[in-house]
Formats: sequence, structure tokens, C-alpha cells
Amino acid sequence: MKGNWGKVLLVDLSKATTEDVEIPEKDYRDYLGGSGLAAKWFFDHRGWEADPLSPDNPFMIMCGPLSGLNLPGASRLEFCARSPLTGIWGESSMGGHFAPQLKATGYDGIIVTGASDKPVYLYVTDKGTEIRDASHLWGKDTYETEDLLKEEIGDKRAQVACIGPAGENMVLYASVFNDKGSTAGRCGMGAVMGSKKLKAVVARGGLRPELADEEAFKRLREEMKEALKFSLVADGLKAFGSNVHMEYGMAIGDVPTKNWRVAYWQNGPDKLAGSVVAETRLTRNHACYGCPISCKRIVEVKEGPFAMPEGPGSEYEGAAALGTLLYMDDLDANLKANELCNRYGMDVISAGSTIAWSIEAYENGLLTDEQTGGLKLSWNNPEMLPEVIRRIAYREGIGDILAEGTRRASEKYGGKEFAIHVKGLECPMHDPRALWGMSLTYATSIRGACHCADANLYADMGLITHEELGIKRSWPFKAKGKAAQTVGSQVKSVLSNSAVICEYVMVAAFAGVQTMADLVNSVTGFGYDLDSLRDVADRIWYIKRAIGNLCGATREEDRVPQRILEPHPEGVTPNLTSALFPTYITMKPMGKLRNTKMHEMTANMATKYLFPNIDRLLRGLRFIPGLAGHERRLKRGDQSERARSTVPFQEMLEEYYRLRDIDEKGRPSRARLESLGMKEVADALHG
Repeated sequence: MKGNWGKVLLVDLSKATTEDVEIPEKDYRDYLGGSGLAAKWFFDHRGWEADPLSPDNPFMIMCGPLSGLNLPGASRLEFCARSPLTGIWGESSMGGHFAPQLKATGYDGIIVTGASDKPVYLYVTDKGTEIRDASHLWGKDTYETEDLLKEEIGDKRAQVACIGPAGENMVLYASVFNDKGSTAGRCGMGAVMGSKKLKAVVARGGLRPELADEEAFKRLREEMKEALKFSLVADGLKAFGSNVHMEYGMAIGDVPTKNWRVAYWQNGPDKLAGSVVAETRLTRNHACYGCPISCKRIVEVKEGPFAMPEGPGSEYEGAAALGTLLYMDDLDANLKANELCNRYGMDVISAGSTIAWSIEAYENGLLTDEQTGGLKLSWNNPEMLPEVIRRIAYREGIGDILAEGTRRASEKYGGKEFAIHVKGLECPMHDPRALWGMSLTYATSIRGACHCADANLYADMGLITHEELGIKRSWPFKAKGKAAQTVGSQVKSVLSNSAVICEYVMVAAFAGVQTMADLVNSVTGFGYDLDSLRDVADRIWYIKRAIGNLCGATREEDRVPQRILEPHPEGVTPNLTSALFPTYITMKPMGKLRNTKMHEMTANMATKYLFPNIDRLLRGLRFIPGLAGHERRLKRGDQSERARSTVPFQEMLEEYYRLRDIDEKGRPSRARLESLGMKEVADALHG
């Protein structure tokens, strides 16, 4: 077999045993790798029957055929299990430097079952595997754990994926960390590790799988590098990280503020944006393995109550979830809160969202001073934030309530109407009222509210199209075509999470499904064309949807909170998403020019003047007559304008169900499953 090793490492922590398990080549052809191959294993071993925090829940760390190769974006791998936060299929992607070392051990992944009676870590090399005692590491944060293990192993090239106190205490949205700032953040994979007393996995290898067509792979790699050299998307990410989104996101109403209540807040771009970080706190960039973009931020806060040593800074999701969502505009407090979430090992999105719910619950008298331990929960309260995060990590007092996530907390204490989640997973920091496609993204994502399960975010902003899949563009604020766009977007992201490769790189390089097919074929020799690779994507999506059904999810769970479908309770936003929509038409031809001097001049203008000021530039467009009328009518409470500004979610969802052939119980039809060669899945659902 080319590109893959054809085997995974199976670890039973209850018995303290390890063994090599061969994976049939057909499974690789049908499910590719990464989260796709993990879903196949999970289904075959009836993982849905296990409680998420029980020893029987299989915890899977899976590479794809692209993982660990010398290729931009190929630094990623997937962590999968039944989620303790949602109770359904959980998966989380991680970049950094762990994937290359794991792939170099001669395994395509690690599957951990059982649970140890004492803390342990796995040491996996190309020479063998050891289950080692980790009692001395229990209680350490993720930064300390990584440093201590590298020292203990005696090899700085060894890579560590570990949990912190949040995972040990089974905070339901605890994460797994590598490289200190690279995280498998969502769905509580850190809590699953904690339930198994698995503190860390250390990988160090020196092997490389044989590729099917080395010359074709090298050519494709150089083409991708060349595309990134002339990409303004890559330039923006390199200059300001993913938090380049704060400025234009706020302009179009895409940055959640004050628990999704406030339409626009100037303090967001003025005080928390990536350009502000670059000017005031950035010390250097940091890159995942093999990536020329270097979008990660290394920052330092030298003094004050939120002083922190040089280390990873907030990406966009952290800047919003621990900033604007809490109506909190203190940059140093945001960076410190992000660092604490990293060290304790928890998801910044779920942490920020749950804290935002708690502030509103406290305001409404649903949480009392007795429950908060005297902690005054309020908006724009930077001094409160580090203590709340600490209490969550250690499940102390109010932290024990918030460690359960917004769904469980709101079910127990009230405030369901402002608990912003789907299927128990807190919504990421993109607003369906600005990008209508995101409502379908959140509702139909397998793992719950997620912006990585499909490429709708990029499609709605005009950064990509699905023309090669025969899908027409769906215009902003139009229901027509959104369902088809969502299906096409899911095809792309399913492949990215199974191949496995970074979506930022794919978008920045204007790479689509055909590029993915060419890359995978050069590595594996499987000979996919566009249609057969799309079948692989569909097969992966449907088996995950079926797993969700088997875990208990129905159509009733495909719902988005009403708050984020209706116009904001506080303030209004102009109809500016359409101003961003033609971006692809502009940026792709510019990327094709391949004129170094012209690109350098354009990139310099963009990073110095356009990106840092795009909020003000775009908001200036709101005085255009058509847009101004929309804003005026909303301000005076025009009901017809409110109706037009409410996301037509149900209409789009019904069309999506028809395209995906989903029945009244939320299950894929038997016919659709069998057409993809999935009779055993059809029998499990319908038999």
C-alpha cells in the first residue's frame, strides 16, 4: 500500500497491552483516512453503545494520507470519539508538529480503549510502544507537561499531545494540546483522555511511507507553494493570523458580541483585532510543520495584571469568544485568558460561550451570589475572567456548573433561549445573520455547531466557489442555492478532514476537489476522479450522520437558536456581506498573475492599509442608498424589514433534507446508503 502504512496501533489501557492492527485497503479507498477512517472503525465496533466517559469509548488519533508530508497544510491529524459534551460523534482537528512524528512511527493512527487505574502516557516510536507512568505529570498544565516529557524523553524532536487539569477533571469541553498553542479544541476529546487516565501521547519516528508517484507529488507541492506566494488570503493570515477576520467580520455583523445581542461594537476591531496585536504585542510568527503561511501568533504581555511570558496568542475564535462575546475589550486580558485556556487545556469557544451564558443568567437572577461564590459576573469585566477560567478547569463552585457546557447548565438553571449551541456544542464565532449559509452549517454539522465541518464560511464570503461540482453561486441573503452550496461545502471539508490537510491552505491556494484528487492520487495511487472522490466524501458524511442517529440524534436536533436567526436585540447592521462576496472573482486572477513585484506592492498595500482599515472602509458603504434604507428601516422597527432580515432557516433546511435524502426521523434513506455501498449502515439504521 502506498501513502499509508495499512495499520494502526491498538492500545488497551485496562489490560496495559498494545498490538498492531491491519486495516483493509478497501477501507482506505472508501473512507480515505483521518476522521473518515475513524468513523468506519467506530461504526464497525459499535462505538455508539459506549458512554462517552466509559472505558469502552474508543479514542482515536488518526492521520490521513497527506498527514505529515512535506506539503503546505499537511501538519494536521484528527482526534475522534463519542463526545462527552454532545453525546454524539465527536471529532477535532489539530495542526502543529505532532502529525509528522506520528506518521513517521509507521502507524496511520492510534486507537485507545479501556482505562488505566493510574495516570499513564504512551511513548510511540518506530521501534516500539511503551505505556509509561505519568503520576508525576498529573496536575501539570499542558505547557509544563510538554516541556517535562521532552526533557524526560531526551529528544527535542519528539512531539507531545497532552491534556491539562481541565481534561483530568473531565471538563466536558477539555481539549488536547501540542506545540503549546496547537489544539484539538472541540467536542471534549481532552475529557475522554482524562477518563482513561491518559495524560499524553509522545510520538517520535524516522520512517516515511512510499508515495505512488513521487514526481507528481513534488510538482503539485511546488504548484501549491507558488499559489500561496501570490495569495492575498495567505498574506492576510501571515500578517495578522486568523484574527485578520475581526475587522471585516465586525463590519458585516459576523462577530458575535455580548452573547450575540449586539449588532456592532467598534471596540472589537479597535482594541482586539489582529492588526492591533501585530502592532502592540506580537513578538514573532509561528508555523505548523511545513507551512509557509505562519499564521500563528507569538505574543508577550510584559507588565500589568495580565502579564504573560512569550507564548501563543489568540486566534480569531479566542479573540471573539473571550473578547467581544463577553463585551470585553481589554487586549491583555484576552491574551491572558487565551493562555489560561491553553494551559488548563480547554476549548476557548465553549469556555467563552458558557461564560457569556452565565453572565446573562446572573443578570436575570438565574444564578445567585451563593452559586457564584460571591463572584460578580458582568460584561466587560477583565478582572473576573482568569478566576472564572481557573474555577472551570478545577470544577470549583460556579466552575463545576460551567464545566458542563451551556446546554446542561441552561437545562438545570434556565436561560435556554440564550444558551447558544447546536446539539450541545457551542456555536463558533460566525453569525448566520451575516452569512446565511452558516445556519445550515451549524444545523447539519455532524458534531454540532461547527465552522470546520463545511466550507460555507468561505463560500458565503465569496472566497471559494463550487463550480467544479456543478453548483452555482448562492448570493448573500438569498435562500435559493444555500442547500446545494452547503452540500458542496461539506464535500470539501469532509475531504480535508480525512486526507488530512489545512483548510486555510486549501482556500488560500484556491485549491478545490480536483486538486485534492490529484494530491491523494500522487500519494496513494488510488486513481480517484472528481466523481469517485465526491462519492468518498458522501460515504464519510453519511456514515457520520448515521452514527449520530445511532447515538440518538434526530431531526429535532437540527435546530439553530432563534436568537442568532433574528435581527439583533441591540443595534442594527448594514447589509454589507454582499460587499465581500465578489472577493474570489478579484483575488483568484490576481493570484494567477505571478508577477512578484506587482504582488509585493499589492500585498504591502493590503497589509498596511486595507486589512487594518477594512471595518471603516466597508462601513462607509452603508450610506449607499439601498443599504442605507435597510439600516434605517431596521432602526425604526419596520416589521417587514425585520422579516426580510430574519434568516429563512426552515426553508433552506427542508431543501437540504431533500438533497441529502434525509427521512422524517433525520436518517439517511436506505436507498441513498446502499447506493454508496453501505448496506451494513442501512441495516443498522433501518433494519
